[in-house]
Amino acid sequence: MGTLRRRAALVIAGTAAVGMVLTGCSDSGSGRKSSGSSGGSSSSKGSSKDSGKGTGNGSGSGKTQPTDTPSKGGGGKTVPAGKPSKPATGGGGGTGPCTDAETKTTVTAAPRPVNYQLITLTNTSKRTCTVLSYPVVSFGPDLDGTAEGREDTKPQAVVTLKPGASAYAGLNTSPADQADDGSKPHAKSLSVDLIKKVGGDGSTLQFGRPESFKVNDLFIYEPTVTYWQQELDVALS
Repeated sequence: MGTLRRRAALVIAGTAAVGMVLTGCSDSGSGRKSSGSSGGSSSSKGSSKDSGKGTGNGSGSGKTQPTDTPSKGGGGKTVPAGKPSKPATGGGGGTGPCTDAETKTTVTAAPRPVNYQLITLTNTSKRTCTVLSYPVVSFGPDLDGTAEGREDTKPQAVVTLKPGASAYAGLNTSPADQADDGSKPHAKSLSVDLIKKVGGDGSTLQFGRPESFKVNDLFIYEPTVTYWQQELDVALS
């Protein structure tokens, strides 16, 4: 009887030990699962956190930048497509008529033909300009009228002067066959004005600021003047 009781006790003790071992294995397994579950939860939180950062700092932040916003350097002003820019100022532009302020005029006695004065006009500006018609020549000190323009000398094209270039006109103060008998007027000065506009009917508009020159007692009778010419020889022909 005593031996059987001892074996039973041993059996009970062994069974209890086995139970403890099994329980320990179960806890250890549960611990691994819990650790795995915790790792999965941490990964999920990290993913959510990363996603949040991307949304806050990236292009998907909810704040859009307009694609047509002008840069600061452009002053916020844009030029519509197809709108021409303004032309450059300074020297380029159209070739308007030469003015008195942009030219220098000289008057000299011509060696030939007889009774001729040579009028030279030089472009002293930095732009190209045109010389219209013929110079308006009047005589002083108190002679009435102006020299008549010679239509037979009208050039085929308008005379254009680049900076530094010159145009010429021949002034015939009296016909070669007209004798000076002392009864006709003489001029001690003459003035030259430029024409700034020619009307469709042939009328002219002057600048109104003629330049005056002293001359050596010229005999004036039915004076004529040529159109402006590019060549000196043509003006004195």
